[in-house]
Amino acid sequence: MGASQEQPAIEPVIVADHLARAADQMATRDVDGLLVFRGSNILAFCGVPLAPSDRLVCGLVNRDRRIAFVVPEFEADACRGLPPGSEVITWREDADPYQAVAAAARGLGIASGNISLDGFTWLDAESRLSGAMNGAKLRRDTDIIDSVRVIKSANEIKAIRTACSDTGRIFPLVNDCLRPSISEEGLRDEVLGRLANGSFKAVGDLIQGGENAAVPHKPTGSRLFREGDAVIVDFAAANRGYLGDMTRTFAVGEPADEIKKAYAVVREAHKAAIDAIRPGMTCEAVDASARRVIESAGLGDYFIHRLGHGIGLDIHEPPFLVQGNATPLEAGMCMTVEPGVYVPGRFGIRIEDVVVVTPEGSDLLSGDVPTDFSEWFENTRTA
Repeated sequence: MGASQEQPAIEPVIVADHLARAADQMATRDVDGLLVFRGSNILAFCGVPLAPSDRLVCGLVNRDRRIAFVVPEFEADACRGLPPGSEVITWREDADPYQAVAAAARGLGIASGNISLDGFTWLDAESRLSGAMNGAKLRRDTDIIDSVRVIKSANEIKAIRTACSDTGRIFPLVNDCLRPSISEEGLRDEVLGRLANGSFKAVGDLIQGGENAAVPHKPTGSRLFREGDAVIVDFAAANRGYLGDMTRTFAVGEPADEIKKAYAVVREAHKAAIDAIRPGMTCEAVDASARRVIESAGLGDYFIHRLGHGIGLDIHEPPFLVQGNATPLEAGMCMTVEPGVYVPGRFGIRIEDVVVVTPEGSDLLSGDVPTDFSEWFENTRTA
């Protein structure tokens, strides 16, 4: 039997598409080169899962879609995922890494050109780049990177759908394992233990029961579940770089009528928002479609966060479904829809799914996972 080949961190066809779209944008904006700095942007445009730390790592891309990748010498072997024809520029520990970036720019023929810097470039790095590359005109990228990343290709949508499917494997196991006297941490560990194999990669979890669930981002802790608890379970999983992010609310035994009614309201708001998503609808209008449902039920003061966020190579990325964001939706945008109600000191409820905008409306990428798992919540369904 031959040795198995290592799977790429991201599909090469996706990276090639990103490079092509970035090159088109550069040509129309009088930009000769693009410097990518943030880890997810490096992955998106260079195909390697590396990021700067206390050591400089970055990539330069020119209009011909050629890449020069700058990395510490001892990490050069981690650059095998770069597209064919890329050049790796290494720097030694006792050298100036910014001179390596200047050498990379010369190799790409952009040392005297207009170079757009990733908006996540550190201020200190920007200053040192200016000193090392004084023949270039450096400016902050305002929209090339974001415009490429925010509109997902068919291959990216497929990857996100797969990540959602992986994430969804969590929830039936939660339903099986949830019981009084197990802790939030114990539930997490028991569920993940059942999924301990190479095909599942959990990248985040929030499990909150009872009064803990009233604090949306309260870390999974030692609280023991009790009869009547509403339990928020929020998980994210990764597949080939792309992420799925989903939340379901469970119950331990039969919850109080107040919780059942709030759950029904959140579910109605969740549906209203998904129904509203289509090209041309603004982000704030989608947020408002869910918020109106919750406010009409007298629970508006307890919906304390935005409706949702974009998702892809980052768990939170544009577009953001929030009041004040008049950005119109476009086909290919992927985002979460996650209305919630959080009553301080008592309970919290949230339902979260991932949606892609289509030319006709929207498609639920996490639609193969039921909304309701606990019997009492299922019984609150309305026509």
